[in-house]
Parts: sequence; C-alpha cells; structure tokens
Amino acid sequence: WFGFSCCLAEFGKQWYQRRVRGVTTYFSTMIVVFLLLGSTFYLTIAGRELKVTVRTEGHYSYTGTTDTILMRIHGASKDVEVILGNNFPAGSTKTITYDVSENLGNVYCLDIETDGDDWWWPRTITVEVEGKNPVYFYNIFNQKLSTNDIDASPAMWMCTQGTSSCTVQATTATGANSNTDDLVMMATIYGAKGPTMTGVFDNQDIDDFEKGETNSFEFIGMRNVGAIKCIAIRALAGPDAWLFDTIKVTCGKKSKSFKNKDYTWLSVDERDVGAVTYLKLC
Repeated sequence: WFGFSCCLAEFGKQWYQRRVRGVTTYFSTMIVVFLLLGSTFYLTIAGRELKVTVRTEGHYSYTGTTDTILMRIHGASKDVEVILGNNFPAGSTKTITYDVSENLGNVYCLDIETDGDDWWWPRTITVEVEGKNPVYFYNIFNQKLSTNDIDASPAMWMCTQGTSSCTVQATTATGANSNTDDLVMMATIYGAKGPTMTGVFDNQDIDDFEKGETNSFEFIGMRNVGAIKCIAIRALAGPDAWLFDTIKVTCGKKSKSFKNKDYTWLSVDERDVGAVTYLKLC
C-alpha cells in the first residue's frame, strides 16, 4: 500500500482556483500523476473534431447520473472546456463529438465536475481529435462525483500515465464458487522503472472470471515500467468473492506470471472469512 498511500497523500498538495458560471470551485493539482509519469512522452493531438467517450461503472444501479457534467481538457498548449451532458446511465458507454478550434498540444489531464448531488462513478474516458490515436484516462483512484455524498467530491482529476500498453491475463481457479460476476477489481503493476495503475478488469459484453477460464484485459496509455516485478490487485466493490490460479502481466516486450500459491480469495465482503481486499504478488 506504500506507493498508493503516497499517491493519495500527494493528491491534495496544491490548490488552484477557477470560475464556472460564477461559482467558485477548487481543484487539487495532481502532483502524484506527474511523478508517476516520469519522462513519459505524450500523444500530440490537434484538430477540429473532438471526440470524448465515457464509460460509466455498471456494478450498482445508482452509479449513473442525470446531473450536468462539465469537463476541462488540459493540453500543453491550451485547455478547452466542454459540457459532457446529463445522461450517463449505469453501465453505459457514451460518445460525444464537439467542434473545437483550439490546438491543445499534448493532452495530459482532465478535470471533471458535477452541478448536482446525483452520485456518479465514471470508469474510463478517452479523448480523440481528428481520428488520431485516442488518449486513455482511467479512474485509478476510484473517485465518485457528487456535491453532498461523503464518499464523493464535486470535482475530480484523471490523468494519462504514458503511451505503453499492458495486458493482464487472469486464470480463474476451478474450485467451487471460484468464479465471480460481481467483483470490481483494479491493479497496480510494479516494474524496475516504477508503477503504473490499470483500469477495471472487465471486457464489455463478455462474462469474465468463469471457472478455469483465462480472460485478457488490455490497458492502453500505461507507463513504461520496464522489467515487471510485482502486481497488486484491489477489490473495490461487489458482494461476491473471486479465487484465481495465475495472473500473467505483459507490458511491451516484458512479461511475468504470478501464481496464487496460498489460494488467497479476493472480496470486499467481511463475511468471506480469510478473503482480502488487497493482494500483492512478486
């Protein structure tokens, strides 16, 4: 947890002020993400057609929102602010297209805010300009948006980590109840050059984590971690438990397999005796 705790500690280090419709709102500067990025080179995008694709978490029926969502896209040259909309149902994937004249330069972060108290859990956002390669933003800190919920905030940041790709291949055990349909999980991959954090393990429209089956999850826009050392898996939500046999991580040309030698279950349910919410394998 050390690396992740440091990330959370740095998250609120600096504050800057801006105005939206006459209401003063504060945003925390994500120093942690820039530390995470290191010497990463970002995708340069510029053009008139701006395409934003938003995927909303679907685990709970109330993860969607009908409140108006605003988003500022931060580029090396300029920033642009857009209204994402007010219709993001749970489990949905929605693409919005805009015409913009700004040359954003290297896109590196998004800041997002809500104007209401309707709780929203965005999972992944991609930004694409004029058909160029999309830039991927994962909700790596598991943030939710709302103006009055204790486990949410009215504003959040999402930042790209790099231009590498990582694939996680998970093989579910074959024992009784090893499979899961409901557990929401993410991971941190540790390498010789530092860590990178994945999005949620989920292939859209595929029934993942069935007994004895191997599922692959690709994450684009990861940091180049070099030689892979460890993986830490976090269970975030869901009433179910999961037992896996092996996990293989591939980032670029580097791969490493991890065996669940102690047959440790993952779960967030306290009734699952012996299960953990966090498991690190090296």
